Amino acid sequence: MAQNKDGLAMRLTRFGNRYLRAALAAVWLTPAGCQRIPYIDQSKPVPHDPIAAVAHEDQAIRQAAFLSELPVQLPDVAPPRTPDNAEAMEPWPITLEEAIQIGMDNSEVIRVISLGAQGIPVTGFAPTPLNTQAGAALGAGTLATVYDPAIQETQIAQALSTFDAQLSTRLFYESRDFLVNNSIQAGFFDPDTNVFALVRQRGAPQGVPSFEAAISKRTATGATLRVANQVNYTYGNSPIQTFPSTYTAQTTLQFSQPLLGGSNQFGPSGLEANRAPIVIARLNADTSVWRFKAEVMAMVRSIEQQYWALAQQQVQYWSRQQAVRLGEAIFERELEKKRVGTGSEPDVAEAEEQLRQFQLDLVQATSDLITTERQFRELLGLPPYDGRRIVPVSEPTTARLQPDWESSLAQMISYQPDIVQQQLLVRVAELQLLLARNQLLPALNLDVLYQFNGLGKDLDSAFAVMTGKSVLAIDPIIAQQQSAAGVSPAPAFFNNFQTWQIGLTFSMPIGFRGPLAETRQAQYALLRQRAFLQQTVHQSTHALARFFVEVDSNYKLLKVAGQLREAAERRLEAQEAFFEAGTINIDRYLDAVNRWSNAVATEAQFKTSYNTAIAALEEAKGTLLAYNNIAVAEGPQPRKAYIQAIDQQKAHHRIPIPHDGPVAPRPVVHPPVADPVEPMPTPGTYQTEPSPDFPAPFGTFGPPSQPVGPTVPVGDPAPLASQPPGELDPAISRAAAPAGPPPGSEPLHPPSTPEPTPSTPLPPLPTRSLPQAGPSSGPAPAEPIRETAPIDLPPLPSGG
Repeated sequence: MAQNKDGLAMRLTRFGNRYLRAALAAVWLTPAGCQRIPYIDQSKPVPHDPIAAVAHEDQAIRQAAFLSELPVQLPDVAPPRTPDNAEAMEPWPITLEEAIQIGMDNSEVIRVISLGAQGIPVTGFAPTPLNTQAGAALGAGTLATVYDPAIQETQIAQALSTFDAQLSTRLFYESRDFLVNNSIQAGFFDPDTNVFALVRQRGAPQGVPSFEAAISKRTATGATLRVANQVNYTYGNSPIQTFPSTYTAQTTLQFSQPLLGGSNQFGPSGLEANRAPIVIARLNADTSVWRFKAEVMAMVRSIEQQYWALAQQQVQYWSRQQAVRLGEAIFERELEKKRVGTGSEPDVAEAEEQLRQFQLDLVQATSDLITTERQFRELLGLPPYDGRRIVPVSEPTTARLQPDWESSLAQMISYQPDIVQQQLLVRVAELQLLLARNQLLPALNLDVLYQFNGLGKDLDSAFAVMTGKSVLAIDPIIAQQQSAAGVSPAPAFFNNFQTWQIGLTFSMPIGFRGPLAETRQAQYALLRQRAFLQQTVHQSTHALARFFVEVDSNYKLLKVAGQLREAAERRLEAQEAFFEAGTINIDRYLDAVNRWSNAVATEAQFKTSYNTAIAALEEAKGTLLAYNNIAVAEGPQPRKAYIQAIDQQKAHHRIPIPHDGPVAPRPVVHPPVADPVEPMPTPGTYQTEPSPDFPAPFGTFGPPSQPVGPTVPVGDPAPLASQPPGELDPAISRAAAPAGPPPGSEPLHPPSTPEPTPSTPLPPLPTRSLPQAGPSSGPAPAEPIRETAPIDLPPLPSGG
């Protein structure tokens, strides 16, 4: 009894020592893990500087760190143009095709400018800012990129990965020493022995094989195939074992096929249900491609819109510049007339006031021109300024465009990206409904297993027995029968140790409330997508009708604006002649100059609106890319994809392939194939054969157009400065430099004008000429506008 107490005390002492060591280790590790290293060395003296000086020093340190370690390298960009330094080093003539090419080359991020709600292009707006969800100040929308379709394309591989073969392996070894209160379990029986039995086991853990390698794969019908090989090593000290250590080898073949319904473990049943996720991923990828195509169309339309806006600003700047030149000449003549005694102070003051107004309009036109060019550069992906001034040189379309409504409507239904996207989304909703209805079926699975078993003293013998080698063993039933018959049991050779099983697993929820709710949700989602499709067609039809109206109305406005500009020119010529003769007051001549400048700017504005409306009409039909000979193409596929495509074509016997044809062509390096929509010919071009009903480059209304391109401004004036009356600002006087008319143009004033009354010669008025893109015989004749038939209105109600 004393020995037991001593042994117990010794064990308690050891147990206490272990806990004491563990507690000391925890106390030592806890502060070591939670200790925080101070930012400032506490051994150094703390400085006692004023707070303001410390804050100033910290600010300098932060500024130096910001300038020395930037997360992004500073771009090498020249200072932008302003009205103070409006003159550029050199002009950069650029056509519309070149502008679109530059924009497409720099379009990793798609930049778009919106159209107005009433059909008028929004001018002065920058592209939609990028929203990275970091803050609402960056913008409300997101920008599309060229990587979006590729990102969505990866979802197809993600859906196909469900059917990839899965390889798994594991290796375990366990050693267990424990006591049992059962001598029979220990392998002997002795009633006189009053002690515990010691059991020692080595090898595989309970229920887990020592080594297992398995490969499984899911088929297109939802079946799961699995092949596994297991090896178990066991060692024990029990005397009832024939051998102390043995190896067990097993090869298992499993097959599981969902017959009805589906589950999260086995997946859906049926070929269509298993293919549905892959088809959905492909439809989503196609939707992403069409969404990207819509963004590219919007970007091309934005480039065209801003290109014509820049051309408009060029013409408006030129008209304001001509008005300033005329105003300066009139002001100088009035000063000269007052000096010789034939003028009056009110005429000088009126001429100066109108000159200042012309100069104010010129400064505003200069600012608008610089702003429009900067926005155009932003769309093209160019820096704000690179020492060049962009000058549009493409001739705007002035011929009438009469598209056919039925053909345009058919093209809109077939090629409008919004409509095609909604059609794809309807198909996605139908497949999702198919998956939801699959869950309404009860789950019924067929499970089949076949296993080869082997046992041996070593690994080689275990595999040999598993593969069919005979082994010497005793059948207990036969040995018992032999013992009962008085015959000594004798071992025999046995082989082919297999295990097989087959069974059905059935399960179903009572009530199906969850699957029914998911099915109803999928049904409503399908109805919603169909309603969205109808609404998209409805909105697209209205948008197409809207741009039909805008094309026609802007064409008529352009023609009337051209007639207004010609009338303003004739009035200006007549007023100039009478002003030279001294028969009219100065205010009428100044008003004629102002109206002529406004008429030139108005005509340029409607040219921009008409050309933008044509581009918007093509965008509404979904044919803008084909109209500009642009195609959206995917990159080359892997070589294996071409081989599989050839095999599928041969299997379907649809497309015959020559025997010597390439089965794996090289990646396409030539320009991509254009869209199936034929590009519309440029309006205004002559054709030998009659124009088809659609697309019609020009109608039968009026003669062919005489396109007039914008003129390159000579130089942008500096901002106005304060000056006393009677003196001209040298910066403004730059605009008065004589600029000869382009070849082929004639001055607007008559060839002979009356001489002024005083003997002192007055300075002559400058010549004016409209901007011409090239030599021409003269302005195009005015085209008469069709008379609108009177509308019968109901009589007004009588008053009282």
